[in-house]
Amino acid sequence: MRVFLLSSILVLLFSSALFSQVSDFVTVKKKNNRTYTTYFPGSHIECETIFGYHVNGWVEAVHNDSVFVKQYSIQMTPTQFGVSRLDTLGSYLVGIYYKDIDVVIIPRKESFGYVKNGSIFIIGGLGYALLNFVNGKYLKEPITTSRNLRSLGIALGVAGGGYLINRLHLSNNRNGKKYRVEYVHMGEGQRLKGF
Repeated sequence: MRVFLLSSILVLLFSSALFSQVSDFVTVKKKNNRTYTTYFPGSHIECETIFGYHVNGWVEAVHNDSVFVKQYSIQMTPTQFGVSRLDTLGSYLVGIYYKDIDVVIIPRKESFGYVKNGSIFIIGGLGYALLNFVNGKYLKEPITTSRNLRSLGIALGVAGGGYLINRLHLSNNRNGKKYRVEYVHMGEGQRLKGF
């Protein structure tokens, strides 16, 4: 009896693995046909549609040329103690046709990002210029002296350079100019869509 029960359980486990179906998925590819990232059920996606709708949530399913994303409504709610706290009010499912995805937002983890995007230069330059003004007023020194003007010029130059770096910094949005979204159907007899 034990041998029969054990063999029945093993047959059921292996047969379920044989007949299970792999889910479809969506890929974001570069122009040279290299895959940048892949979205399948259970992965997090943040994107914008061609209609301007922002979607941020977890992929629930990918089928019938659509991506179904579960979004959560998270808002501040009052408590019985008179303070507010962040709470999840509910969730809803959004279906997006894969060709309607215009921009895919992929968060990049980069070290020293505040230096690379110029924020530290903007803050430092403007902070030094403000400090120079405050010190000039406190010490009753005129701001138009050559020493003060040179210091202000350098500080504002650093802030301007930081602003320029910020404008030139690479964005983490993957849009249709350099990237394309493709739907991969994993069923029998079907082929890759999106070309």
